[in-house]
Amino acid sequence: MRRFTVIALVSVLLLAIASIVTAQQTSQPVVRMGNWLEVGNDLFMHLIATADVRYKTVHNMDFEKRVRDRVSGRDPDNTASQESEIDGSYAELRLGAEFRYQKSLYAQILFEHQQIFDGNLIDDRSNTSNPGGTDVFGRPASTENPGFHIERYWIDYSFPGTPIRLLVGADLWFTDQAGLVGDDDPRFAIFAKFGDLSFSAAAVIQNESQRIGLQNDNDFIFYNFGAAYDWKPHRFQLDITYFRDRFNGADTSVFGARAGLGFTGQKTDSVLIMPSWSGRLGPVRALLQGNILVGTARGGTIGVPAGVPARRDYDIFAGGVVAYAEADFGIVRPFVGLVYGSGDGDPTDDKLHGLTTLPQREITLITATSFFGHMDTSNAFATRDYACPARVQGVRTVAPAREPLAIGGNVLGGASPTGTECAHTTGNPFNDRIGNAMHRGITTTYSNPGALVIPVGVRVFPLKGHEITGWFVYRGFAKTELLEIAFGPELRAQGRNSISKSQYYELGGFYQWTINPHFDIRLAGNIAIPGEGYKDLAKFADCNPNVAGLQRCSGDDIALIGEARFRARF
Repeated sequence: MRRFTVIALVSVLLLAIASIVTAQQTSQPVVRMGNWLEVGNDLFMHLIATADVRYKTVHNMDFEKRVRDRVSGRDPDNTASQESEIDGSYAELRLGAEFRYQKSLYAQILFEHQQIFDGNLIDDRSNTSNPGGTDVFGRPASTENPGFHIERYWIDYSFPGTPIRLLVGADLWFTDQAGLVGDDDPRFAIFAKFGDLSFSAAAVIQNESQRIGLQNDNDFIFYNFGAAYDWKPHRFQLDITYFRDRFNGADTSVFGARAGLGFTGQKTDSVLIMPSWSGRLGPVRALLQGNILVGTARGGTIGVPAGVPARRDYDIFAGGVVAYAEADFGIVRPFVGLVYGSGDGDPTDDKLHGLTTLPQREITLITATSFFGHMDTSNAFATRDYACPARVQGVRTVAPAREPLAIGGNVLGGASPTGTECAHTTGNPFNDRIGNAMHRGITTTYSNPGALVIPVGVRVFPLKGHEITGWFVYRGFAKTELLEIAFGPELRAQGRNSISKSQYYELGGFYQWTINPHFDIRLAGNIAIPGEGYKDLAKFADCNPNVAGLQRCSGDDIALIGEARFRARF
């Protein structure tokens, strides 16, 4: 049924386009403006078609040879497997159209399908979306398969004779200059521009209560407000985002649907304040953005651990900075960056000091900006993170009870945790995953050990259409007390009481050959070397659970990633 629906949608789209173009050709000459084709009086259309085909291989994503490597999911549509833990081929295929009427009205609709392919899957066999059975670890395949779906849609209207512009729908957007708040989430946005001064306001739908079968106040909606002043070559900007999350604490006990959500009844009201400057000083272009997070959160009422008061209030206060500088010396452009987010030091108190963007795990668009775009293949900086060291399993010991420790979005000590994306989510340079369930009675990304990420590298443009970029990235924790409390007994058993702040180091880069405006080839690779902090965490894992006792892992093997991308864009 899905296949028939997809074929029907594509056929209708193409037939409609063909009929419009044919009718227009019989009535008046065809007019082109770049990639735009006139299909009516002052009405232009631009077809969108993209084929992004990738071949990828990885090795020891968890820094441990003695632990059998495994992907995070078996569904061929699983993007976590595609972008981090895959030996194989996958493709991102897009088809859509963009329309423009005069100078005031724009609209776009874009379909996408992203999937792992092999000789069996390409034939659309009956097990394409769910291979069935279990793998060698006893895990069944995923049953959720979005298949061919709407990726983006939006309407953009500028009111003639006014400075006001209206946008509704789901475009690819970010608010602040560092791209920390952004996605293609549906939104309602208003923009106003008065010369060099511009303003914006938007309401963004993050999670709707409809998807969990509820109404009323069970949504996660956040609000963006911004102001900017262009004093070329400088830009000064202030962005403020208010997060109002009631979705992760929604009462779904009737349906038993708590997987991936927080404790029933928890609430978050937080504000992220982001002043920033960007500009050019001689040959150097730079960005400096401060980030201040304040607000309150309330713990859950149902399912909270014994001894934890219901509706416990938490104060939120965290801060950080994002900075970047690049010197343009013609062929060679050295660069350096900094991402710092404060860490939470005590999972037993009522304070949340870990900086990240949203109170739940979410991507950023930091590599969609003009500053960090060349870092989009770095797993240490903003691509999907490496796996937990040695697929670490452990328990947290926070009085008065001993509970499973949540790390990397998985409950350690539970059944076959995968440990994928141990520290950060796709596109997110902060450690938003590790520690997000450490505070008892609430699940929030604001409980994390903080992050210190320093990329240093060089971009080289030897010939037109050729780019060679290489980097070294240091990734570390801002504070480790959160993990030291969680693994206290295990540390003391080893005669230690601390965990190092270094997570890992990455050497990476890519070569890209842009043959023409529509086709490019990119070869990319990364080498990750575990730091002492990740080696410390690996020692809590059992490298041979079939033998009685704890067979400690070492977590000192390097991780390797290689990828070849072939992309055609129209």
